[in-house]
Amino acid sequence: MSSPAVQKEILALNAERALLHGCHQVTFARETVENPKNSPLPIQVTYSQPSGIKTTVRGFTLASGDVHARCYVSEPGAWGWEAKSATGKALSNGYFVATEASLPGKLRISREDSRQFQYANGSAFLHIGDTAHRLLDPDEKNWSSFIDQSAQAGFTKIRVTLSKSPDNLSGLYDPLRRELNLSFWDEAEKRLIYALVRHPHIQFQVNLFAFDRPELERYEEGDHLTHIAVRYALERFGSLANVHWCLASAIDPAKDSAVILQAVSRLGKALQEQSPWRSLTTCGQPRFAPFLFDGESWCDMTSLSSVGEVQGEIAQQHRPTTSKPIVVDEDRAEHAYAPLQPRYYFRRLFWSLLMSGAHPTYEGLNTALSSGSHQTGIHGYYDACHASRLKMGAHDFLHIHAFLRTLETSLEGWIPDDSIGGNKPLLVKSMRSPNSNQCILYIANPDAHEGHSGSKGAGFYSDQNAAAAEIFTTFNMDLPFDNGVARWYKPSTGSWNGEVEITKSSTTFLTPEPGDWVLWVTRR
Repeated sequence: MSSPAVQKEILALNAERALLHGCHQVTFARETVENPKNSPLPIQVTYSQPSGIKTTVRGFTLASGDVHARCYVSEPGAWGWEAKSATGKALSNGYFVATEASLPGKLRISREDSRQFQYANGSAFLHIGDTAHRLLDPDEKNWSSFIDQSAQAGFTKIRVTLSKSPDNLSGLYDPLRRELNLSFWDEAEKRLIYALVRHPHIQFQVNLFAFDRPELERYEEGDHLTHIAVRYALERFGSLANVHWCLASAIDPAKDSAVILQAVSRLGKALQEQSPWRSLTTCGQPRFAPFLFDGESWCDMTSLSSVGEVQGEIAQQHRPTTSKPIVVDEDRAEHAYAPLQPRYYFRRLFWSLLMSGAHPTYEGLNTALSSGSHQTGIHGYYDACHASRLKMGAHDFLHIHAFLRTLETSLEGWIPDDSIGGNKPLLVKSMRSPNSNQCILYIANPDAHEGHSGSKGAGFYSDQNAAAAEIFTTFNMDLPFDNGVARWYKPSTGSWNGEVEITKSSTTFLTPEPGDWVLWVTRR
């Protein structure tokens, strides 16, 4: 969590100083803005960046009638800005100085490894995803505890829907669908900014259209209000360092019309061309479907949905076809496609996908539905566990962070290589560093793995019932070097448990205790 002094400057309001990778905002009182048609985007503001680049944005109207204009502070140095009305009349101008800061900034593709993410300040981004579809719904009152407890649990990305419900975007508009419902947008912004100033490392993947196919059809048909809503979202939220985009959910060429597919392509291009501060963009797919949009220039990551990816097969299938980050946005949830042993299941899922070079996502309660039952709605993760709504499925994610901090490395450039662990990915997942001087092996040691099938949900899913075996396990290890040291890490406790000298490349190892383990091997 950032300090109070830094929090105040992350969103610098009418200030002469702003923080690099924060946000600067200029406010115009409603009586000073000419807005005869009551436009939600009534003014233009041109920012002059220190590098000489000029970027023009639209000021956006709040429910109060006041107008704000924002920029994402992407460069240090002196910035200037000039505001004009829609008719070109000069309103005001000013400047601010952007100073160096430790803020992470927007999510970007790693400059060292196109399959990994990093923050705009160059620091590595470890994708520990969560799902909270209705987080921006004004009727969901537990949003702040959800955000704070997500940070406590180690989540770094949260998937949300830009509406009250993933199925219907009507909340964006007034009841007669004549204009934007600015009160809803104010509330959505309140939650995103709360997260930005308190937990700037958490990224929000905002889903614009989700499952609302009629609204996508309106976009393709040129509906004025739908286009205004998209542009308004870009201007109001695109400048926030913690926001990036998903266009829609479960786009399926076998079920969706050509109009819908064309709408997605057009929408992606519009975001690419109209976003002043360029946020990463993707689009959701149905479960088990291959990714459609890898060849689109607007698409920055491969977003997939599956079930039972405890051997990382989905990443292995897609790595030959894409050089982009592979994000598994949906797998099992604690209640949907529920595993019998959620804590072990999600620990195994996350380690296995990370070792496969992919980016995993958790889901606890059904957040597509309102908080009307024991298994639905927005609740803080730890609150939900204490109330027995959840069974601690995400309790071990903090230990993944701790492990990588000990290594003093990210997974940038690391190469998935199951041959190191004997080519038995249901039992051992492994990868090696770019120079092959280090290896990581996750020894899942499940008590059930025979008959496992991950083919489009068919077959017996051993992952669904498996727990960590209460026996020691042996496995074969074939290293790219023959002299080193192996250190044992307990992924369920975050504790280290001794080390072993390595004197040959091929050997058989025995886990120090029953259960699952992580082995970190380094060359001497």
